[in-house]
Amino acid sequence: MTVKTAAPPLPEALRVVAVNGSYNASRAMSKWLHKGVRLTCDGFQSVPIGEVASIIGAADDVIAAVHLPLTGDLSGHLLLTFSVPVALSLADTMMMQPVGTCMELGEIEESGLCETGNIVCSAYANSLAKWLKLHIEPGVPTFSQDMVSSIIDPLLMELAVHHDDVLVANTDFLLDGQQLQWNMLLLPSYESLQLMERRCMADSVRMEALHTIAVNGAFNASRAMSKWLKRGVRISTEGFTRVPLGELSNMFDESVPVAAILMELSEDMHGRALFAITRENALQLVDLLTGQAEGTTQSIGELEQSCLEETGNIISGAFVSSWSNWLDIEIRPGVPQFVMDLPGAVLESVVADQALVSDEVLVAQTDFVLNDKAVEWVFMLFPAPSAMRLIEASCA
Repeated sequence: MTVKTAAPPLPEALRVVAVNGSYNASRAMSKWLHKGVRLTCDGFQSVPIGEVASIIGAADDVIAAVHLPLTGDLSGHLLLTFSVPVALSLADTMMMQPVGTCMELGEIEESGLCETGNIVCSAYANSLAKWLKLHIEPGVPTFSQDMVSSIIDPLLMELAVHHDDVLVANTDFLLDGQQLQWNMLLLPSYESLQLMERRCMADSVRMEALHTIAVNGAFNASRAMSKWLKRGVRISTEGFTRVPLGELSNMFDESVPVAAILMELSEDMHGRALFAITRENALQLVDLLTGQAEGTTQSIGELEQSCLEETGNIISGAFVSSWSNWLDIEIRPGVPQFVMDLPGAVLESVVADQALVSDEVLVAQTDFVLNDKAVEWVFMLFPAPSAMRLIEASCA
């Protein structure tokens, strides 16, 4: 299947919508089910209308779906679709019974799936509204179980007059080690799609590019760390901010040592990336990474250093890749270098070099969450002159 990507910057904005929507839906679902739920999504992709049904299943396959109409500044539809086995498994999960218990979707199961669709679709709609600064009102969810063609075709026919493509997001639902997959279709009206594209080009949205880059980096880092540890990791940030070099030292207690991972950047972007964490938080992070009880690690030895280096390598690499994708350039991170010292000593040489380029540094305050425990650290980017000009052109 050929998946087409809409012209920039709409896909990037929709990627942020998908990532933020996933985080918000995860929190809402966890609160509703009283269990840890993690929803992940790579973003919306533009798919030719003629190929949409094949993503969901064969035309005569029976699926379950939750439909929410959208009104307000943006009109259209949000459609969440599941295969019947996934819908049955999700119903068992919501009713706190072993998977395989539910054999058919009755009134109670349909109601539960409707509420799931309501929570998830509303999270995405609210994320879209916040990002594009629009008022969007999700309607009352309705449930249906029918053939793919019967559910999808009426909605697609409404769009086919003006549209060639539909926006589709593949989403994974992870609970207690069980992974379920569904599809979400965003079906804006022709006028709404044009409005979305105009808003994406607006200066107010471009100014939030630093937020976009950080959110994408955190999302990719979450996936990479979860894969490495084989446990669910969530890395979150409010975005990059510009911090004057003179104020950088105020972010740390000068009397408290920090563990830092320094990486040289090459190719199209030269500069340095720095991952910094207080010694106390580094010890806590090692305990989390190695599955030990909190307080077990008392010092940073060779094994602990290696663990922190790999963590810094994965996370820094994800943030650097996000910059690379946004600026459409090649960035190559170097070998991570570990340093344990007081903040002033760690920052001294990096800040001195940066002062020759700019009086600012880009900083992302970040949380690393594993097993419901959060550890704070900081990611800093020190771009060379040519890289700073690229960043200013893209994010100013």
